[in-house]
Amino acid sequence: MVEQTVSLGIAEAHAKLRKVLLGKGCRIVAEEPPTSVTVKQGSLWGISPRGAKKLLRCRLSSVGSGTRIIISSKLASDWKNLTIIGSALAVIVASLCWWIALDLEGFVATQEASYWSWIATSDGYVSFEFAQALAMLARELAVFLAVVIVLEIAIVVFASKKIDGFAEDCLRSLG
Repeated sequence: MVEQTVSLGIAEAHAKLRKVLLGKGCRIVAEEPPTSVTVKQGSLWGISPRGAKKLLRCRLSSVGSGTRIIISSKLASDWKNLTIIGSALAVIVASLCWWIALDLEGFVATQEASYWSWIATSDGYVSFEFAQALAMLARELAVFLAVVIVLEIAIVVFASKKIDGFAEDCLRSLG
């Protein structure tokens, strides 16, 4: 949450704030002139605090001869849900790849049929080289997905901590 007091009347401050928000690509979702404006900003695919899809609630109140503006920001629920679902699917696929890699490596080492050994079998012929290559590929994919999951967690934490950066820019633009 960020706040600033400007030396404008409430109606003028509301009009100027609205203009700034629209100029920065926001979409108004609710408005009660001259005391509040709620906007959506950012993209579902944004990964930075400024680019991530968010909801900004702006409240204006008269303070002496000026106007106090309070803006609270929160990540949009669809942005958070996409992140959670994507990460959950990545965990599932990474786990599956790790299991396949371990199973195929065991198959190559023991040369006894295993759950995933059928992948390296064609017309009764077993290719241990192919099984080893698939095991390595599956392991590399699992590691890649694990790195992606860690990065996604870091993005969510960073975006959550710096979510008010866009609101601060908007207030600076008011002067």
